[in-house]
Amino acid sequence: TKNITAEPGERIIYVRIMSPDGGVLTKNPGSTFPYENGNLQYSMKRIVEYGGEEIPVSMYWDIEEFLMPGTYKADIFADGSLIGSRSFSMEE
Repeated sequence: TKNITAEPGERIIYVRIMSPDGGVLTKNPGSTFPYENGNLQYSMKRIVEYGGEEIPVSMYWDIEEFLMPGTYKADIFADGSLIGSRSFSMEE
């Protein structure tokens, strides 16, 4: 279904992965994006070309550090809004 309210064009998608202890997985602590009245750290970002239709977007986190067991949360942001969220568990 075509979205008639959103303008077509480039969008930056930010993903923020939070570990069970509340820390943000990031390769660079200075990686932030504006959100509400401040800035949030992000784990990864991707620029996509939005044409008004739903498009699949895949992003991958290269594991280079120990990941503790527990529940992780991934929040997805675009255009200054939280557009999705998902939780997943890592077991020992």
